[in-house]
Amino acid sequence: MIKKTSILIFLFCASTMFIFAQNKNIDSLEKSLNQTNNIENKISVLKKLTELYFSENYYDKSVYYAEKGLKLSRTKHSDSEMAFLELLARNKFKLSKFNISYKLYTELFNKAKKNKNKHYQGIALNGFLQLFWIQGLYDKAVKSGNEAINIFEELNDSDNITVTKLNTASVYLDLKNLKEAEKIYDDVLNNKKNNYDTVLIAGIYEKKGVIQFYKKFYSASGYFYTKALNLYQLLNDELSAAIEIGNIAETYEVEKKYSKALNLYNQAIIIEKKHKYYSGLIFLYEATGKLYIETKQYKNAEKALKKALYSINLTKEKRELPNIYNLLHLLYAKTGNYKKAYEYILKKDTIKDSITGENVQNKINLIRIKYETENAEKENLFLKKAQEYQKMINKRQSFIISIISALLVIIILFAGLLYKFNLKNKKITNTLSEKNKELNNAYSDIKGSINYAGKIQNVMLSSFTDTLKVFSEFIILYKPAYTLSGDFYWSKKINNTVFIAVGGSTGHGIPGALLSITGMSFLNEIVTEDFIQTDVVLNNLRNKIKQRLNQNGNFREHKDGWDIALFSINLKTKETQFSGAFNSMYVITEDKGKKIIVKYKADRQPVGIYYREQPFKSHNIKLKKDDIIWMFTDGFPDQFSEMYNKKYSSKRLKELLLSISSEPMKEQKNILNSEFNKWKGNFEQVDDIMIMGIKL
Repeated sequence: MIKKTSILIFLFCASTMFIFAQNKNIDSLEKSLNQTNNIENKISVLKKLTELYFSENYYDKSVYYAEKGLKLSRTKHSDSEMAFLELLARNKFKLSKFNISYKLYTELFNKAKKNKNKHYQGIALNGFLQLFWIQGLYDKAVKSGNEAINIFEELNDSDNITVTKLNTASVYLDLKNLKEAEKIYDDVLNNKKNNYDTVLIAGIYEKKGVIQFYKKFYSASGYFYTKALNLYQLLNDELSAAIEIGNIAETYEVEKKYSKALNLYNQAIIIEKKHKYYSGLIFLYEATGKLYIETKQYKNAEKALKKALYSINLTKEKRELPNIYNLLHLLYAKTGNYKKAYEYILKKDTIKDSITGENVQNKINLIRIKYETENAEKENLFLKKAQEYQKMINKRQSFIISIISALLVIIILFAGLLYKFNLKNKKITNTLSEKNKELNNAYSDIKGSINYAGKIQNVMLSSFTDTLKVFSEFIILYKPAYTLSGDFYWSKKINNTVFIAVGGSTGHGIPGALLSITGMSFLNEIVTEDFIQTDVVLNNLRNKIKQRLNQNGNFREHKDGWDIALFSINLKTKETQFSGAFNSMYVITEDKGKKIIVKYKADRQPVGIYYREQPFKSHNIKLKKDDIIWMFTDGFPDQFSEMYNKKYSSKRLKELLLSISSEPMKEQKNILNSEFNKWKGNFEQVDDIMIMGIKL
């Protein structure tokens, strides 16, 4: 986990290299801004304020002045307008608002092209390089960089040539092409060191540290990181210094000095949160999450990795998603939550396939070779033209005849190839059209089948509600994450005894739905007598699923089964018995004039194969009129919030149930549904939801 952050320095250092030589006071600039009415003077002051606040990492303030300057220069000051577009795009990138940054660079490029301003065309292409790089689109990044270099070479702009080459080196570094990257860094360091450009030197020291890290020379890596840190501290660049602190922490991490590493990572997190640098926070939270897993601090690990996902959601950077999903898979596997572990390994494989490709390095090499070839051709351009011209004079007639003959042969060959190609293309087009129709038909059939299966599942579930009508009031909040659900409820009345279960299957969607239907079927088979014990029911249910799925105790086999809450109640005596597998039962009752919620704990094992299987226990309970029984799966408590970036939790749900217990049951259902939607916000629903409440 190397943080790719110093490319920001390289991308913009050429345009800001000498801007801050005059150490003007911000207060005096703001004062002069209010005092002058001259538009040119206002634009000049706004530009300096934007650059000063950017250099101090106050990006929101920098954006404020950049937007004022852009608005002021929109009509008559095209050069200033392009300057403010570049400054605004740069700030938006720093604030991880990549879509806005891309739009601004696109506007800058188009305006510069219209005004025939090569300099800002090159600056915009440098911006594209950065944006493509941060998204892992390496071939596009290098292509944009090479176009920028061609422009800067035409302008003889050595500073921006250096900057763009360094950006390209960062792409090579990302792809572990250490030889190419190190060659560029050493060349620039040797050529630029005497110019005392501290920012540039610090950035290169960091990259040399990264290269040594990849080579597993950790002491050398720490040496270069420390040199970069000292330079950034000398410049009072707090954010860049934080980046180096994180890099040094990583050298401690690989050397298994976990306490030192965590301490430095947390220092870096505080600073980067202050500057709202979410791109860097992704890597820092990922690193701390990994260390917390290593040191068995699993709750801290989950918090850190969820914060990493939240930062990715803000920035839309997906490069680290496979690593974070893999760490979440490892975390949940270590804590015994195999359902979630399986979900995250599936997510990892899916996202990895979507953002990576085996041919990326080959594309980069082809682009690099093309660029180097073009440069070589430029160097020999005049010599080649002179030789060709002399040859043309000496053998003009024979040359023309040869060209005409060759053209005739080529035209004949091309005509034949074109004819064959058209025939082949027509055949391929017809085949693809047929295949596309088949795929569309297949998709429609599958989608229709799933929707129909969902209707069947809903009908099966609704058939159990008739039994619940023996109670004065009851509610069921049922919200599948997809069309089909792994959560289910079941009921059966035998004489004076009612049996009720609420369960959740391994997974959701089609596999979960199959398991839920199997569970309901097994419960119907097992519960045939009104005096059967709830613990006996769960023990028999476990034996049936193990037998049906051939679960023999092999650790690597799939751990399919259910988390379930099951209770029976005698309608005359109100005597109740409860047994649970991970899912507990809650009763809201009145004690000494005050309403309380009582938890009847489930066994910490699923209904299915488990590495520590024990016989299920039962609770004998005496209930009274107006008591409310609650049973629910883990979907509601595990839902993440868009606003708070954390789970709702069982504790918060119990507090809510107690607070609304005086309301009619239908109103309680409305409150629960409203609370869930408010908490979730725009985040996706992470799991199926099932909550049942019964009032005696």
